[in-house]
Amino acid sequence: MRKQSEINRAIAYLEERNYDPICRIQREVLEEKRSESWVFNQYVRDVPEDERNETLFYAARDAAQFLAGKIGISSICPDLEDGPEEEEEQEETITLSLSEYKKLLRRLERVERRLGLRVGDVAPVPRKDISEAPDDLIGQADACRLIGCGKTTIKRWANKGLITGYQKGRSVYYSRRELIGSPVVKDYKDSKSNKE
Repeated sequence: MRKQSEINRAIAYLEERNYDPICRIQREVLEEKRSESWVFNQYVRDVPEDERNETLFYAARDAAQFLAGKIGISSICPDLEDGPEEEEEQEETITLSLSEYKKLLRRLERVERRLGLRVGDVAPVPRKDISEAPDDLIGQADACRLIGCGKTTIKRWANKGLITGYQKGRSVYYSRRELIGSPVVKDYKDSKSNKE
C-alpha cells in the first residue's frame, strides 16, 4: 500500500489533466482506493463484451497497481519521477512517568533473570557443604512448597547460583530465610500472584 503523500502527489498531477478521460478514471481509482479486482469487475466482468473499453481498463488497473505498490508513480504520471521506495520514518516518542519507568525496568530485569541473561549480575554461589549451613534448613520438597514451584525450577536456580543449596550426601537443603529474601523467589511469587 502506498503512503498517502505519494497518492496525493499522483492525484494532484492527474487533476491538472482532468480533461483527459484516462486521467479522470485513474484519479477516481486513487481517490476511492480501488483494488485491481474491483477494477476488473467494473471494466471487464460486469460490462458486455461489445461495450468494453480496454484503454480505460488498463488505465484504471495501472492506478490500482500503483495503490498496491506494484508499480511506480511514473507508470501513471509520466512527468513525475519515482521517489525512493522507503522514506525514513520518524521515531515515535513515548513519555513515561518515573514510577512507570522504574516498574518497566524491574519487569525487564525479572525477564532477563528468568532467561538467564542476568546471571552475571547475581553473584553465583555454588552449593555449600551442610557444615556451613544456617540453622533454618528445609528439604527440597518443603522449599518447593514454600515457594510454590517444582523441583526442576529450584534445582535450576541453585545450579545458576540464584539461590544457595546446601549439600549433605545426595540431598540438597535450603535456608528458609535465604529463600524468602532471594530476589528470584520474590519475582517468581510476584509473577504467580499477578497471573491470578
